[in-house]
Formats: sequence, C-alpha cells, structure tokens
Amino acid sequence: MANQFNTIRSQVLLLFQEKEFQKVLDVLGADLPSCYEDYLYRGMCLSRLGQHEAALKMLSTGLELFPSQPELLAERAVIYLHLGKKALSILDLDLAVEVEPNNPYRYASRGFIREKLGDAEGAQADYERALELDPGDAITHNNLGLILERKGRPQLAKKHFDVADSLQQSEGGEMWKRDNQVVSTNDQHVEAAQPELQNTSWWKEMWKPFVDASERKAFWRWITKSSSGN
Repeated sequence: MANQFNTIRSQVLLLFQEKEFQKVLDVLGADLPSCYEDYLYRGMCLSRLGQHEAALKMLSTGLELFPSQPELLAERAVIYLHLGKKALSILDLDLAVEVEPNNPYRYASRGFIREKLGDAEGAQADYERALELDPGDAITHNNLGLILERKGRPQLAKKHFDVADSLQQSEGGEMWKRDNQVVSTNDQHVEAAQPELQNTSWWKEMWKPFVDASERKAFWRWITKSSSGN
C-alpha cells in the first residue's frame, strides 16, 4: 500500500491544496490504509468535512500501527480541540515534541495552541525554544512578540516584530497577526482566534500537515494567503 500511495501522492497533494477533500478520499479508495501518510490524509480530509469522530478514529488507528508518528499526533491534536478535548490535544503535542525534540516546528506548533488555550507562559517557553533551534522563523518571532507585548514588555516585543518584518520582506508577502487580527500583505483580514477554537473558520484551515520533512517550515506558514505553499 505504501507504494500504491506513492503513485497517487501528487494527485492527493493537489486535491488537498485545492480543498477537494471528498475527492481525496475517493482517490484513496476503500482499501484499508497501511502507510501512515494514507491514514494522515484520510484523517485530515474527514476532519475538514466535519466528520471529526471518524477522523479521530482513523488517526488513532494509524497511531496504533505507527506509534508516536509526529504528523499523526499533530493532526489528532487539532481534532481533539475540535471535540473540546484540550488536555488530550496538548498531550499529543507533548508526544510530538518528545519524538522530535530538535524540530523547531514542534515547539512552535505547541506554543501556538498553548497561547490560544490561555497558557501564555507555556507558549512563550515553546516559542523561545523554537527560535533557539531556528532563529529565522518569522512567524514565531511575530507570535512571541505578541505575547511579550501583552505582558508589558514593548521594547523586547518590538525587537521580535522587527526581526519578523525583516524576514517577511526577504521571503515575500505573508500574513501577520497584530492588534487582535490577522493582517496580510494582500489586504485580507481574518479575526484572530479566541481561546474557544472549534467554531473559527480560519482554525479549520490552519493545520495542513505535509509529510516531507523539507516542507515543514513552509507548512508552519499556515496563515499565508493560499496555505498551499506547504
């Protein structure tokens, strides 16, 4: 099955990026999946079609066969949040960090969720660790700046904002979260999330895991205009 998935990988990626989630499931077919990417994309598509319980079952089955697979853990964490199971969500993100302790994306992801759940201290620690591992992550600089600004440390926050802006200019247009909204260079605006995440439309699109390690940094730039550069 792994080889079979590889033969349709490009088609699956294209359909997923175009948000044709039911078509992805149709392409994957009715055969039982046996590679973790197959479980991952089935779970992601089911979730984005609003079938969160089915998605949870799919990803949990995948994790039984591929224990501690970080992409499966990360996606299941999102689904747990949709279902209001915040503690289980953080637990999966903790496990993903344990599996890949030197991957800055894992800390940045957990920091983002911790922040949205009201754990500013935990989020700050995760963002700082992510930047130790990857000082060139513009979005993490921006998110850390927001926390520091809210904590009454405007000068330090500005340093991170300045780095984020400099990196953004060198990389091209991206969206930035400032003043309780998401602002993009193409004038799109999206309301920033409150701690209760399940019903926010941008949240449903924020997590788009891709299995190629070389694409993880692009994946973390989930809030770009198309979210398809991952």
